Parts: sequence; C-alpha cells; structure tokens
Amino acid sequence: MSVISKQGRYSHNPPKKRNHFLTFLQILLLLLFLLFSAIALIERAQLSGGQKQFEALSEQVHQITLAPESPGESGKEDSVPASDDGSSIPDEDLQAQILALYQSLADENPDFYGWIQIDGTTVDYPVMYTPDNPEKYLHKDFYGKYSLLGTPFVDGRCTSDSDNLIIYGHNMNNGTMFKDLLQYEDKKYWEEHPIIHLNTPSELRDYEIMSVFYDRVYAPYETDFKYYEFIKADSESAYDEAVQHYLDKSLYDTGVTAHSGDRLITLSTCSYHMEDGRFVVVARELPKD
Repeated sequence: MSVISKQGRYSHNPPKKRNHFLTFLQILLLLLFLLFSAIALIERAQLSGGQKQFEALSEQVHQITLAPESPGESGKEDSVPASDDGSSIPDEDLQAQILALYQSLADENPDFYGWIQIDGTTVDYPVMYTPDNPEKYLHKDFYGKYSLLGTPFVDGRCTSDSDNLIIYGHNMNNGTMFKDLLQYEDKKYWEEHPIIHLNTPSELRDYEIMSVFYDRVYAPYETDFKYYEFIKADSESAYDEAVQHYLDKSLYDTGVTAHSGDRLITLSTCSYHMEDGRFVVVARELPKD
C-alpha cells in the first residue's frame, strides 16, 4: 500500500519493525542454543574427565585387594596377590600393604580421610575431611581443582570418637558419585549389596547396612529427628533413641540394629522426591575378626 506525502508524491511504507524483531529473535534463539550446547559439551567433558580421574585412583587402590566376602556373595573368591615366589601373601602383610597404599594417598593430599566402596556399585571413591572448611570438596576433585562431581566428604563436626560418621556425596545424573544409593529403595538391591567398605590409612572398616530412607533438610525450628544432627550421643538412651528413629524411618526391615558403643556410618545424597530431599543409608560397623 502507498501513501501520499505532503508534497503530493507517492512513497512506499517503511519496512515493518515486526520483521526486524522476528529476525533479531531468531538470531538470539540460535545464539542461546549454541551457547547452551557449548556449556553442555563442556560440562560433559568435565564430568567425563572427573570420572576418569577417580577411575585412575580406583585402579591404583585396587591393585591390592582385600574385600571380605559379603553376605549374599558366596561363590566369589577373594583376590589375593601373590609374592614374588608365587606364594600367597599372609593377611597381615596384605593389610599392611593396603594401609600403606592409603597412607600414600594421605601423603599426596592431607585432606584424604579414606576410601569408600560398595561392591557391585559405582560407589568407589576417596573421602575427604576438612573440619575447618567442611564443604571444601563440594565442587573440587581429589587434587583440589574445580569439579562438577566434587568428592565425597565427611561432615566437619565428626571426630575420631564420633558415634556416627556422616559422609556426603552428589547424586549425579550420569550415574556417578552417590547416585547408586537411591537403588537401595529396592530391598533386593540391599540384599545384593549389604556391606559398605570404608578404609583409612590406619584401619580397614566394614559396615552392615541397617536402614535406608528418604528424608529432607528441616528448618531450624522443626522438632523432627534430623539424621544429619546425630553425631555423638550424650547418653546411652540418646544413642538408642537415634537408632530407633533410623529403624522407624527405614523403607524395610534389614534385621540389623545397633547398640550404644557401635560405630555408625551415614551416607547422604540429594533426592528430588521433594524440596531439599535427601536419601540416606545408615550402617553399623562390623566387629573385627
């Protein structure tokens, strides 16, 4: 359509602004798509690189194996390395070698607390402990560099005489870190993976899973039992009360319980069943033979 100018001449309408806006919007959407695609590729590369680092550390750790046979895993033979003359290494010597290996990791990084492993799962990682900066490894790898995976770490309030050692780890969409913990929702999965190994430079520990449950982070004013607050019991009755809370919360009965004096371990990861949701696995240390 044409219009008459003040001078009486015909002229065309100016280009519609809407066309410019649509073109701008298309370019913007394309740039955003390329940006998010690049970010996704970078994150995927970071996750892959971080997991490869853990796998390399795991390979180093498991060159020497002392994984006691777990209930429900009969028929498996322990992997026992042989000495130079082909004979089996005595248990005492084997344990000494394993402890020395974990000590070498502590020498490499003094923040190293120990190594956590659940046979047949992806849980096979170093555990860090920095009480002065509890969440230091929330997004750092074993070497202290930035990592989306982070590294499992001990609650900074825990000490060597704590009744309960709480360890936090991410629930990663790529199936790594503490993602496999959520499979304990299925009782059969627990039956197949009932033991948690946590080895430190000073001792080899095995824990028998007692309770698994969904929970959440509570507001300070809420009076519900907060699993992440139970670290050291003030009394035997307080310990028994906490254990009863764990048993009551459990998704199923494992037949395992604990009594004052038993050391516990609690593994905690995010769960998305609700806001600030958590999935929790609690286990009792097995006595040494």
